[in-house]
Amino acid sequence: MALLKKRLVDVKSRRDAIDTLASTYEGLEAERLDAAQQYDGTISDRAVLVARLDTIARYVRAAPMLADIRRKVARLNELPAIASPARTWTGGVTELIDDDASLRTRLSANIDEVERLAAKVAAVDEDESILSISERIRGLAESKVRHTAAGFDLPTRRMGLQILNNTVASCLAALGRSSEPDPVALLLPAVTVGVVRAMVEQRSGIATGARAARDEAAAALDALQVARQRVGEERAVPEPARARLGSALSKARASGHKAEISTAREAGDAGTIRWKASLARLRPWNGDAIALANVAVPSAGQIADWKTVALELARNTAVLAERLAEYEGNHAMLAARLDALRASVDVVDDEAAAAIRRLRDNAWASHRAALTGDTADDFAVALTRDDVASAGRLAGAADLAEIRAMTRALAEATANLSRNGIQRQQLVKDADTQLLEIRVTASDLLGEAVEPSSERLIERIEDQIEARSDALAAWEQIELARLKAERAADAGEQIRLEMRAALESVGIVSEPGDTLEAIMAIAELFLDRQRTVDAEYAEALRMVSSKEEYLAARRVAVGVAERREEEWLAGITEALKGTWLESGLSASGVGTVLDQLAELSRSLRERDDLQLRIAKMETDRDNFLIEVIAVAVEVNEPTKDGEPEQLAIRLAERLERAERTREAKASLGNDLTRLREARDILENEISAHERRKNEVLGVFGVATLSEVVERDELLRERDGLRTTVAELEERVVAELAVDGFDQARSILDAIDFDSLAVEKAEGEQRLRQFDETIQQQLIRQTRAADKLDAIGGDSAVARLDAERRTTLLEIEEKAVRYIELKLGIMSAGNALRIYRESHRSGMMARASDAFKLMTRGQYSGLTTQPVKGGEVLIAVQGDGQSKVTEALSKGARFQLYLALRLAGYYEFAQFRPSVPFVADDIMETFDHIRSEEVFRLFGAMANTGQVIYLTHHKHLCEIAEAVVPGTRIHQLAQ
Repeated sequence: MALLKKRLVDVKSRRDAIDTLASTYEGLEAERLDAAQQYDGTISDRAVLVARLDTIARYVRAAPMLADIRRKVARLNELPAIASPARTWTGGVTELIDDDASLRTRLSANIDEVERLAAKVAAVDEDESILSISERIRGLAESKVRHTAAGFDLPTRRMGLQILNNTVASCLAALGRSSEPDPVALLLPAVTVGVVRAMVEQRSGIATGARAARDEAAAALDALQVARQRVGEERAVPEPARARLGSALSKARASGHKAEISTAREAGDAGTIRWKASLARLRPWNGDAIALANVAVPSAGQIADWKTVALELARNTAVLAERLAEYEGNHAMLAARLDALRASVDVVDDEAAAAIRRLRDNAWASHRAALTGDTADDFAVALTRDDVASAGRLAGAADLAEIRAMTRALAEATANLSRNGIQRQQLVKDADTQLLEIRVTASDLLGEAVEPSSERLIERIEDQIEARSDALAAWEQIELARLKAERAADAGEQIRLEMRAALESVGIVSEPGDTLEAIMAIAELFLDRQRTVDAEYAEALRMVSSKEEYLAARRVAVGVAERREEEWLAGITEALKGTWLESGLSASGVGTVLDQLAELSRSLRERDDLQLRIAKMETDRDNFLIEVIAVAVEVNEPTKDGEPEQLAIRLAERLERAERTREAKASLGNDLTRLREARDILENEISAHERRKNEVLGVFGVATLSEVVERDELLRERDGLRTTVAELEERVVAELAVDGFDQARSILDAIDFDSLAVEKAEGEQRLRQFDETIQQQLIRQTRAADKLDAIGGDSAVARLDAERRTTLLEIEEKAVRYIELKLGIMSAGNALRIYRESHRSGMMARASDAFKLMTRGQYSGLTTQPVKGGEVLIAVQGDGQSKVTEALSKGARFQLYLALRLAGYYEFAQFRPSVPFVADDIMETFDHIRSEEVFRLFGAMANTGQVIYLTHHKHLCEIAEAVVPGTRIHQLAQ
């Protein structure tokens, strides 16, 4: 708004500045019109001169082209006038010359190579006799291998045959039949050998069984005698004494005094830890349990009163702080608006007007007193100033009224700031008074501790009271554990005395200083030994009976083994009946005879096989000798006695040479065929080349290819000159803009280029003069126009009036817009406040009920407290005290957040379709009772929408099933 008002002042000043006589305006307009007429005339003359200079330039550019055309036409007249050939051949004349020489050279070389290969083929002589029996000679290679191998193996084979003969003789000697003419007759039938060998294998088991049966019978007799001796030994301690000792030991084992002592000590240790931890929380206080119990502490009601006062002080402080910010912002805004208004309005305010009026009154009083010319002049000046100020104030009465209103509002804002400061100082004094009262009342607990605020001090007092209660409870736990440990120790001492008396009754005296554990160990060892003695006696009786039965059984086994041995001897005799072993063979020698017969059979079989192989080797050597001599005679190869292998090698080498000769002759024939085919192709190429050569010579009308090259160069030069001349003629015609080259040539021939050069120089000088004149005339015309534009005429005043009206409309529009926005902000704030109040009531009630149920009445509900910029959530305890969320314990905060989530879910589901409520292990810090209450809330919420709880604690699943019978448990896979 201030900027728009400044714009109004600027428009007014610019309007006042426009004041020019009509005669001055007419003179400037006449000067401008004269300058424009002169400028237009000079521009026309310059255009005519530029057109003439352009024509001269075209003549000058076309003259060299005409001279070049005439030179090239003269050269064309010197060249031959024959027609240009149609050049239908492929490639150039130079390639034809190179191909002609290359083809002749290649043909000559091909003819020479064909003659050379034909001579070599005729000179090759093949060995037809050896080639006709090539397969027989290749077969000699395999026969030669067998012949050579037989020559190496025969001595070894004959030596092996001798060894086998010696083995057969050894076997006959071992059997006692060295003079047997037919060793095969000594071999037994396979059936007989199988039966006898099976019976020999049974012999070992039968003999071993008989020997073992005799040994076991002797051992059973010895064991029976030992068992009878043990039965006669004396019994252990009498049974009544052992029963008394066992009863005392059972009583000692059943006693729980050790566990009670351990439990009491653990409880005492836990109490000691709690006592020390509580004392650490009570610092700087120091003392014992009696002194701690005598410490005076504030009552719960007194603490509640302190909290109420502190809460009220905090609420008032927040309200005053919010008002202070509002007052400061209002004061700054009013001051800025007053300054902007004073800067935009040229009106004397009340203070300045009063000062001017006082100066006028003083000047009048001085004039009345002196009545001089100077005093009269001073009074006239003061009077004029007062009149001007009064007239200005009268003209700007509306602005002056606005300034006065702004001044009053600014004074009110200053008074509000001062009042707010006094109230805040009083609140500080009240807070210091309460802080002093709390410190004096709880001086025993706090000691020298200093807290900056009463809220923090009250929290510290509550923590100290809680720590005091924990410390006293820990001390009671320590005393109770000590008494329990003493009672358990007395019970253990009584049991120890009873155990000692029981041991003395069985004849065992313990040391006076032995512990109960040592006495019990001695009793257990004694009773274990007695039980062992009883068991050994019973075992001895059972052993005597068992050994007697075992001895009888072993004697029966000895008789059975002896009968089996007799049956075996009879079976061997029956099996060898009718053989050369029928008589004179002992039972122990049967196995040896069978082994010698098996060795004899094997040796005879191997000897027959080796004799057959030796005969075959000798046959192979004889056949090879006959075959190699027959082949050598057939192909006229000389032979020598005793060298069949060398003869076979010579035949194979001769065959290899004959085959190589045949292959070489075939390769030469293939090369000769390829050369003849290449000559046919070459002759075709020569024929095609001659046809193309004759075509070119006929086109150019010459006899040789070298003459074709010379004639082709002349014709190409002629064609190039004709093309260049045509292009130059087209350029000349285009440059002169005429219909044909003859007309252009006639024009250029009629021109005097010397006088044309002089005319060009004069025209260029006149063109520069025209440019300077045009520049000066343009400057003159521009200056006259600028002067007229500076005056502006009546239209400038109209524009300024229109601008003033537009500015006033903008001021009005922005003022209306500001009022609309201000009212809209106020309406939106009120609407949000009403919406919060209407929706918060139901949601806050649900959250308070849920929080109260989760905490089992420890907290009675929730409320809110206004602070700067919003509200804070307060938890109200069952005794009326309140805490902000930051002061709650971790578990209580989690329960508060869960209660808010439940209330929010109900609020959401009330107006929209319900969605699943998902919670992920949020009850980690909840105890068993609070977990039950939460599951009851979940069960009630399941009537509105689906509730999903994720956990890895098994006990929570059990609680959920017990509290909400319809709960479904899903086990997720790992």
